[in-house]
Amino acid sequence: MRKKIKHKAEADTYMDLIRRFPLKTIKDDADHEQAVEVVGDLMGRKLDDGASEYLDTLILLVNKYEDEQHTPMGMDFKTPQQALRAIMEANAMTQADMGRIVGSESAVSMFLNGNRGLSKTQIKALVERFRIDASLFL
Repeated sequence: MRKKIKHKAEADTYMDLIRRFPLKTIKDDADHEQAVEVVGDLMGRKLDDGASEYLDTLILLVNKYEDEQHTPMGMDFKTPQQALRAIMEANAMTQADMGRIVGSESAVSMFLNGNRGLSKTQIKALVERFRIDASLFL
């Protein structure tokens, strides 16, 4: 009986998320903005299986939209610094916010000013958080 209760709760969570933002092809910037907001709300939280599956699918839809170059995230950047600035802008993040992800605000500042590169660990943290290609920072 206990499994059914857990399964029902996961189904309820999943359906609540579907009502908030249905899993469908993202066709415009307004849909993209709303989807990114939902992803941001769910990232870093403990999720049940239903919410986790929803998040995985929504991230795939967001990435597909971005890969089709509908947003700055899909563009080819001339420098890794431009890529990081675009990520920060797209997610309304400050250097301090980014520093909490990579472990050092000063490292972000030095990277953006061209004084140093990002470490493998810092790049990995960005890849995992934003589901982007590491080659943006190499």
